[in-house]
Amino acid sequence: MFFKKPKPKKILPENTSHVPLSSKPQAKGRNVDVDTGEISDISHGLDITGSIVSKGKVRFNGTVKGTLEAESIYVGEDGFVDGKVIATEAVILGRIKGSLKGKKVRLAATSRIEGDTFHEVIAIEDGAIYEGSIKRIKPD
Repeated sequence: MFFKKPKPKKILPENTSHVPLSSKPQAKGRNVDVDTGEISDISHGLDITGSIVSKGKVRFNGTVKGTLEAESIYVGEDGFVDGKVIATEAVILGRIKGSLKGKKVRLAATSRIEGDTFHEVIAIEDGAIYEGSIKRIKPD
């Protein structure tokens, strides 16, 4: 009489990776963890002090003072990192003042690096400005 009957819970399908994100069901009151392959975009004008850690891809055009760590990182021409950058794959068009560590590192012609780079594979385009050491690390 004074109690409402609980609504039945929705059961999520086991394999929903082929369904677009907008049409995936979500149970009320909880997040559904979905690997969509989307890119986290940090736009120009956003200044962050601290650490950014992602298991996915990050496209970065803001300013960070601290650590930027992700599976894949793309630092745009307006991007600036004052600290550490750690990624499996890193493409740098902007500026890094600190260390850069990645399995695959690509420094574009517009990049400026002031620090040490640790890599398995590196590509440096003509015009890139580099002040620091470049050290190859052994594959895992």
